Amino acid sequence: MSATTSTALSRDLGDELRLLRETTSKMTGRQFAVHLGWDPSKVSNIEHGKARASDVDLAQIMTACGKDLEYLQEFRSRYHNAFDPYFAQVSDNLRTIAMTEALATKITAYDILTPHGLIQTENYARALIDETGLAATAGIEWGVQLRMERQTVLRVLRRSCSTCTNSRCSSCWAMCGPGRTSTCGCSSAPTC
Repeated sequence: MSATTSTALSRDLGDELRLLRETTSKMTGRQFAVHLGWDPSKVSNIEHGKARASDVDLAQIMTACGKDLEYLQEFRSRYHNAFDPYFAQVSDNLRTIAMTEALATKITAYDILTPHGLIQTENYARALIDETGLAATAGIEWGVQLRMERQTVLRVLRRSCSTCTNSRCSSCWAMCGPGRTSTCGCSSAPTC
């Protein structure tokens, strides 16, 4: 086990290990650590995605949870790059990105070359995916659809939002979705 900087993916997979332990062994983290002959902090750090478990550690966890070799290999293939900060941001890990965005109360991003994926239009996303060559022609529309689905996190009505009557107020739309906002200061919308 080595301590490294956690990523969204490492925390997600650590949470998966915790759920596996809880559902299959019915042991607390401390009891599980004693069962494996580990220090309780080791189990905690692995389950919180703060430390990388070795292949031997993963095999011990899976064995203690009654999982077979096939399950271990499938999990290990996902876990292999979990602590790589760049890997956690590529499209193969869209679930992790979407989960992180959905749980966020504020998202700050800066890129001088491209707008953030959450605010890209459908046509812009299509052109970007096509030009970068990240997807085969058949995968471009799928990539655009996934990008547009990620944007639903921006349209979720939050409790603190009030109604804005200006449907063209991009500040309102970006905060809470079309026609909904908290105080946005939009001078063109009298009821913002």
